[in-house]
Amino acid sequence: MQNRKVASMKPLSTLICLLALAALSCSRAPRSCPVCRREECRGFAFRILLANGKTLDTCCPRCGLEYLHAINQQARTMAATDFNNGKWVDAAQAVYVMGSDVSHCSMNEAQRDAYGCCYYKSFDRCEPSVLAFASKEEAQAFTKLHNGRLLDYEDLRAEVERLSIPNNLKQMAVE
Repeated sequence: MQNRKVASMKPLSTLICLLALAALSCSRAPRSCPVCRREECRGFAFRILLANGKTLDTCCPRCGLEYLHAINQQARTMAATDFNNGKWVDAAQAVYVMGSDVSHCSMNEAQRDAYGCCYYKSFDRCEPSVLAFASKEEAQAFTKLHNGRLLDYEDLRAEVERLSIPNNLKQMAVE
């Protein structure tokens, strides 16, 4: 009798597990960065709340700051993903590492053009990479292993603006 109860519970528990997995997979559907059009990786994302109330998520701090520079607007708030734990941190308080050997959204592989010809991409909007950390100590520990340069938010913003190549980003502005 007990074996029948256990046997009848297996399909039910399997169904519950499958439904839970389906729900999780739907909530993690890939989104595209509005700046570089790459699939957004949650571990590096940068979030901007614009003055008009719209929220914009980009694949990385560099794309987020490029976007703000291109539309010439201030954000209400910004958040960066802490590279160490994946949690949101206040972007203005974060410490950034630029130019490390960790390049999360670089596309240096060979590609084919519309005519089938192979080429290597030589420019990448997301390079040099920018990673956010909640503390200076964590960022320094990271640079000991992966190189890169430490920047606070204002220095990063100035560097992104200096290196910015707008490429008609204004047409992508979220109205």
